[in-house]
Amino acid sequence: MYRPFIHENPEMSMVAADTDTRLRQILRGNEQWGDGTPLEQATSFFLTNMLDDVVARVRDENPALRRPVDLLISMSGFSPLTTILSYELIRPARLLVIYSAQANTSVDVIASHVIGPNRLRFQDFSHRSVDPTDPQGVYREVKAELARWGASDGRRPSAVIDITGGKKVMSAAAALAAWQLNLGLCYLDGEYDQEFRRVVPGDERPLLLDNPTALFGEQEMAAALETFRGGGFSSAHAQYQELCEQIAEPGRARFMRALSGLYRAWCDLDLASLPECIKAVEVARKAAHRELTQQTSWRVAEQLTFLRSLITDPPDPAALLVCFHVLGKHYADIGRHDFAALLFYRTIEGCLSRRLELSFREFSCKRPDYRLISDIDKVTAAYQQAVVDTGGKDNRELPSRVSLIHAAVLLYSLDDEFMLKAKLNTPSAIANLRDLAEIRNNSVLAHGYRTVTPDQSDRLRARAEHLLSVFWQLHGTRTNVRALCERLKFVDTDR
Repeated sequence: MYRPFIHENPEMSMVAADTDTRLRQILRGNEQWGDGTPLEQATSFFLTNMLDDVVARVRDENPALRRPVDLLISMSGFSPLTTILSYELIRPARLLVIYSAQANTSVDVIASHVIGPNRLRFQDFSHRSVDPTDPQGVYREVKAELARWGASDGRRPSAVIDITGGKKVMSAAAALAAWQLNLGLCYLDGEYDQEFRRVVPGDERPLLLDNPTALFGEQEMAAALETFRGGGFSSAHAQYQELCEQIAEPGRARFMRALSGLYRAWCDLDLASLPECIKAVEVARKAAHRELTQQTSWRVAEQLTFLRSLITDPPDPAALLVCFHVLGKHYADIGRHDFAALLFYRTIEGCLSRRLELSFREFSCKRPDYRLISDIDKVTAAYQQAVVDTGGKDNRELPSRVSLIHAAVLLYSLDDEFMLKAKLNTPSAIANLRDLAEIRNNSVLAHGYRTVTPDQSDRLRARAEHLLSVFWQLHGTRTNVRALCERLKFVDTDR
């Protein structure tokens, strides 16, 4: 159906109607306009008498067309008009025309129009012929052009692929190339004119997409989630950052970006960065609440509440022990057992040393004053006898700094309640604890050159969990610490 463009100005409308009528007469062979077939004459007439008016109207109605574009890649068929219109509407700095061999005459028409004063230089216009049945041909040409263009200054050009013209298989291949290379898409929509073999003149409606990811971000979101699940929180943060700038609905991406930043700081025990990260997650969680399941939202809310206990000065010691254990389980789950062993060791050591410090006011394992426990000779004698009983090395002096085994032997020598509840009140139990400590000490991340095995990591995890449970019963809240650690487990979904 033919529908001429109607101007608001009546006089201009009459002129447009006359122009449209003449175009139709030329197309039907009833009027002569230069040389060539009626279709070629009609194309020449449109370019000379109608193009400027169409371009001015469409650009005025589409502010997005005013954004600068470095490179336009246009699929061209038998009609050169779609490429010329795309060029005029987008006005790129460079133009690449991709066409099939059967449509090579269109290239001359396109070149004669786009090259000239205040238009493109010869060096800014290029064209490539492809086999329309080979979808990889389009992709290779697009990728090669991007590489050529960006080589001079090292930056990636802003590029748009026009898929209006050319054979359907070429347009499909171009759309796939845009997806793969993260480029923008352009399509000139409108009512199709069978006689003119293109959109009705004056009815052109450009559809612009920043890139296919703007509509279909799920593939990229899934890739970022896999990075996130693997513990690569810094890399995941960068991936989600890019998605936040691309997809149309970035709520989930923003939430996952914030959560990646929080988990990165948590894993690094970067306590100074936690307040800002907590705030970012709070804001993003509220904004994305409709896209998140209640389970995810509740778990993250509990994590934020817990992490606030770590940003006090000093951090809550009991919460810090839970933190070590949660992180140890996380590293074990992703197969990083050497890191897990260090954190489980810290959990065990923390439970024992903290028990000492809480049992004797002002006692410090870093700078121990044994007079705070009892008579120094009595403490020394009990400690030395405990070392002998538990198969340790002969040590005639009290340690100047209390380590994991030192704390265990001291508590054992004092018949402490914690040791009874933790079933560490026998020589064999202390000897077993020494063996576990050697797993960490021999690790490549501690004092040795061995790699911690999954079985060794699991043994340390079980002991750490048991001691933490006992410590929590004596000094924590009434909550089940094992259940708490499970609730604090890192989320592995973006919904």
